[in-house]
Amino acid sequence: MFIDYQNVYKRVRGAFDPTGVQPATFGQIHPEKLGQRLAGADRRLVAVRVYRGLPSAKHDPRASGAADRQVAAWRKLSLVTPITRPLNYRDRGNPREKGIDVALAVDFVMMAQRKEFDVGVLVSADTDLLPALEAVLGLLGDGSCEVGCWIPQEGHAQVLRLRERSMRVHGFYEADYRGFEDTTDYNVSRRRR
Repeated sequence: MFIDYQNVYKRVRGAFDPTGVQPATFGQIHPEKLGQRLAGADRRLVAVRVYRGLPSAKHDPRASGAADRQVAAWRKLSLVTPITRPLNYRDRGNPREKGIDVALAVDFVMMAQRKEFDVGVLVSADTDLLPALEAVLGLLGDGSCEVGCWIPQEGHAQVLRLRERSMRVHGFYEADYRGFEDTTDYNVSRRRR
């Protein structure tokens, strides 16, 4: 499974908290629980890869500390591999992820090329990842790619789709999200005594 973490976080908040009343922890997911949910009882989850931008300790020490604690928690999970890249601060008021989508796309295609998975599940609504889906479907055929999306109470889900290709779509409602929600406040440093 391949998770575009910031995309997931924002999509969950947009789908289930459109007015922004929930705390900042709302939107976080437990990647291994999500992976187990997607695999279900009839398939074996091999790995969960989480792609995330990292804030700079220089530019945003609080966010940097929280992200470091979150990534450290993911590293403790047996099936989870975090892949991180530093945020770009050229526009100081609006740091951006640079290279995360490319890293995810390259891994998705290369791992398919090496036959490291039978089915790759991509959890993101970022259309920049459509060429990677096309490439993997070209390599492994229909049924080799699946996507995950969030289904809002009102409106339409944003789903990665390719015309004329068959892909299973995993749609999650808010009740589903609560089953793999991570409520940890990573802004709170856990000091050892």
